[in-house]
Amino acid sequence: MKGSIRTIVLLTVIILVVAAIFLVPKLRSPCRGFAGPGVTAADLPPAPPKNGNLRITTWNVRNFPGEERPQYPDLGFSRRTNTCDLEAVLKGLATDVLGVEEIRKTGPFERLLRETDSGRRYRMVFTVSGGRWGQHVGVGWDRNRLSLVEGPVEITSVALDDTLRPALAVYLRSTRKDGVDFSVVQVHLRAGPRGYEQRLEQYRRLARWLPSWIARVGDADVIVQGDFNTTGPRGGEVAAELIAADRILGKAGFRRLDNASGCSEYWEGPGPRDGVQQPSLLDQVYLAGFQELDQSVGLKAWLHCARFGCQPFVSRPGREDGTFWDVSDHCPLTFEIRDVDLDEVAIPCGR
Repeated sequence: MKGSIRTIVLLTVIILVVAAIFLVPKLRSPCRGFAGPGVTAADLPPAPPKNGNLRITTWNVRNFPGEERPQYPDLGFSRRTNTCDLEAVLKGLATDVLGVEEIRKTGPFERLLRETDSGRRYRMVFTVSGGRWGQHVGVGWDRNRLSLVEGPVEITSVALDDTLRPALAVYLRSTRKDGVDFSVVQVHLRAGPRGYEQRLEQYRRLARWLPSWIARVGDADVIVQGDFNTTGPRGGEVAAELIAADRILGKAGFRRLDNASGCSEYWEGPGPRDGVQQPSLLDQVYLAGFQELDQSVGLKAWLHCARFGCQPFVSRPGREDGTFWDVSDHCPLTFEIRDVDLDEVAIPCGR
């Protein structure tokens, strides 16, 4: 009798396991998508990253998951995130490190990232504070390729006050033998020309904080990336702000990566709302250290920035652009580093 019960229990367990394998994927909640032009392979970087490299991405995902406010007939974008298209982008990026901004609901974003079916095992960490608008900054990494060594640390001094967003720092190490280890500092600075003076102070506070972090982790390889909101001062030029930022962060040993695309975001422009979107360069990447940087795979913007070559385009109801309309005004930026720590690799004499 006992043997029969064991057999029944064993068969029940087997049936449940088989059902889970075949039914759970079908029971997965569908993405909250809606009709739109969608995402194409040409909008995304070649996948996977170059052999032996790690791909790094920074992206402002425009108030994810969006708002349920009414649409306006002349609005060039949707206030709701099309999670079907967002999933397609996140899978297509095939990134090892993902830095994000404007994540208003962190739990749903983590779940969506897990559901991308990309073959990667991402772990995400976020700032506790999201400032006045609840726009959290986050950093994620593929646990198959990287592990967390130090952090996350919320850099509250960069926020200036409780209306702005703190930065976030993590120290990561490759799971590969003799692989690279490095820090990622994700930022989202004060927006708009009126915020220029505050941004200068945010640059100064970053420059003062970074040396202490480098001393703490004992590694000078650091990536500072994110939405710097480099609009320039009122009545001034973006170039003036970049010169100022380069000078301030340069004193801390950081250099800005050149964006080969020339833009990272689109907006309506200073004129009337007519659906014509204008390019801008708001997102930046600064590096310290990194002998391991692969210069052949430089910093580049994707999605609508790549599709339109950083030239103006039209996005309005009835003539929507795929990813600008329903995912984000910002484009993801990617670059690659070699997954080898040159400080740990012995170089034979005579070479």
